[in-house]
Amino acid sequence: MKTHFFDVTDIVLYVEKETSVSGIQRVSFEVIKRMVDRHGTDHVRLSYWDRARRDYVSIPSGFIAEMDEFDPDILSAVFFGRGARSRQETPPTLERYRNRPLKYWFHYLRSSYHAARGNELHFNKHNSSIADWYDFKTGIATEPEPKSYEMERTLVSKIAQRGDRLVVLGATWAIDGLDACFEGLADKQGVEISQLIHDLIPIITPEHIAGDFAQEFYRWLKTSTGYCTSYFANSRNTARDLAAFMKEIGVERPIETVPLAQKFTVVEQKAVKAIKGPDGPYKARVDRTLGLRRDILNLSKVPFVLVVGTMESRKNIWRLAQAWQRMSREEGLNLPKLVFAGKPGWYNDDFNQLMQATGNLGGWVQFADRPNDTELGYLYETCVFTAMVSFYEGWGLPIGESLSFGKTAVVADNSSMPEVGGDMVEYCDAHSLDSIHAACRKLITEPDHRAMLEARIAAAKLRTWDDVTGDFVDLLSN
Repeated sequence: MKTHFFDVTDIVLYVEKETSVSGIQRVSFEVIKRMVDRHGTDHVRLSYWDRARRDYVSIPSGFIAEMDEFDPDILSAVFFGRGARSRQETPPTLERYRNRPLKYWFHYLRSSYHAARGNELHFNKHNSSIADWYDFKTGIATEPEPKSYEMERTLVSKIAQRGDRLVVLGATWAIDGLDACFEGLADKQGVEISQLIHDLIPIITPEHIAGDFAQEFYRWLKTSTGYCTSYFANSRNTARDLAAFMKEIGVERPIETVPLAQKFTVVEQKAVKAIKGPDGPYKARVDRTLGLRRDILNLSKVPFVLVVGTMESRKNIWRLAQAWQRMSREEGLNLPKLVFAGKPGWYNDDFNQLMQATGNLGGWVQFADRPNDTELGYLYETCVFTAMVSFYEGWGLPIGESLSFGKTAVVADNSSMPEVGGDMVEYCDAHSLDSIHAACRKLITEPDHRAMLEARIAAAKLRTWDDVTGDFVDLLSN
């Protein structure tokens, strides 16, 4: 029986710095786990680009079968060995350095200095406080000894056989040297390589892409057709885009479509003590605010419309803000605030200048900087509706996440977004300020229409990450 190698390079790179993961990385974990259950550890292995060795290595998959859920701490221990540090062992502000010992200790000493000097601003910049720092230092002695996950790393080129399959579900197109490894596995070992394509945005809307990424992406995608025997696409629209690209370069490859999920999954954050007492509406109201930053809670003091995602020019946030500015001037309109939840992006000069010149539209616009999953879930739960008026998307996760909280959205009617929103959202033309304004105003001023869309959401069977995983496993097991 052939061996399935699952590339986890993107997971290795991500858990090195981060404590949570995206939906597709969770899917990668679940697909591997189910493939192990179905085919056994002898026929399923993990593989990734080892930057220290500058080569492509493989490790056994047995530890995945023992995990109940995606755990960044266990994965850090697997990939970074004794240099790894669990989230519970990491003080506030230093999560990004927890798997890089030298940088960790440099910034640990730096933060200790600022704590001793009483420099609260240093910690506030990282959404923390001096009190959090000393709370951590008081409790660190109680942390358990981390479990060791030492295992042998073997070059994939040494063990791969003709007919084996390498599945790449994450984004690996910016990693120097990886293409050459894949070409060698395909040409010399006869390994069948399948790649999931998330979108072709860098070459479809290159005007919104920073630096030389558009050119690099084009070269990578064209090169990949030399070693990939088949592709997956995360939406029907992405599959069409990929087929059109292949036609342009004169190549044909099978493309299977596996749409992503509409469900929102919360990654467990650091433990927060729950309030003791019988369950009830008052306790539930208080419980859902546990562990949330004060500035996140402040956003929900008045009704608001939520926009989730990196604030980059492709998200069309300048036009959306213009629509809000127009509505803020209307007499008698009970306008919600507009809240952007995400991190700053690129090519946003027009939007930033508008915010600076108008004082965030006189306070009608507010920002939630880099919310974690718990905070983001709270914002979805408490918003009036959401908005995603992008010029182009590969899927549109925030649309589905909004639906999973029972909230409708204003959505641009292009690319893959109608596949996610179905008949449960209000559509607009991303290139028309009048259209965006009309769609938003309709959901604000016509609560009966909004309630009708919410009723459709409640009656719908939304696609889950479990559905996505099942589809992948079925296709890979054929």
